[in-house]
Amino acid sequence: MPIATTIDRSLRVIFTTADTVITDQDWMRHHERLRHHPTFEADFDQLWDFRSVEDCRLTPEIIRITSVMPIFRPHSRQAFVAVNNLIYGMCRMYEMLCAHHDLRIEVFRDIQAANEWLGLNMDDVRHTASNRLAVRTRLSNVLSLYQTY
Repeated sequence: MPIATTIDRSLRVIFTTADTVITDQDWMRHHERLRHHPTFEADFDQLWDFRSVEDCRLTPEIIRITSVMPIFRPHSRQAFVAVNNLIYGMCRMYEMLCAHHDLRIEVFRDIQAANEWLGLNMDDVRHTASNRLAVRTRLSNVLSLYQTY
């Protein structure tokens, strides 16, 4: 699963993590799934974590397309965290393209700085992360059982 999302309604934050390789199809699929998710609210904040992405196959065209159809309201914040220079640049391009929508987007290289900008404390982030890990572990176990039959 290249992009995983957890919506924490109590924090009003969407935690999104991208792993290994991210493609145009992954990016578009994420936007569509999030837009139609039953607990999604357009005024929530979002934390994008690209630190585990090894290969970015996003094209400038797909970044441009999604920038003209924002799913968040102007007062919500989106923090992107990327250590890879290519991914960092793609995130900055998205930030600049979304500027005409008055969206509050910042790109960071450090997860702590992104959390602070979103007003998150580490206890909240750890709690949400441990819940995400538990769900992923249960899902992996179910898939493993399914594959053995």
